[in-house]
Amino acid sequence: MRPTVFACAVLLLIAGCWDSGPRRHAISGQVLYQGKPLDQGVILFEPENPFTTSGGGAAIKDGRFAIVQEQGLMPGKYKVMISSGIDAAESKKLKQNQGPGEDDLPPKERIPLKYNLESKLLLEVGPDFKPTVEFDLK
Repeated sequence: MRPTVFACAVLLLIAGCWDSGPRRHAISGQVLYQGKPLDQGVILFEPENPFTTSGGGAAIKDGRFAIVQEQGLMPGKYKVMISSGIDAAESKKLKQNQGPGEDDLPPKERIPLKYNLESKLLLEVGPDFKPTVEFDLK
């Protein structure tokens, strides 16, 4: 029996030392829109090569966002897309002016296409990656 116990201990030791591959990186930061923190929205990180890694995303609140390491970004290049519907004051004004049957209209996007669907914003996650970033949308 003792050789079996020894073999199991060796296997556990080897498994614990095994390199688990690239690690995920936490990321947090600030999003400014027209010089002010973006009140609410979504930030998405779309991998340049979706066959090698997955993307990520987070909600933006009061200009800040965060993704914890367990759900973070793997090393690679990402297209950054930022989206935000109209703010609460504008939404209230629109609802007052809505006609019958317009309750289900989708929210209006206020971020220009060049920062979301047609975004040229890029982020590279590598060995020297700084986990805090800022995006200033002008």
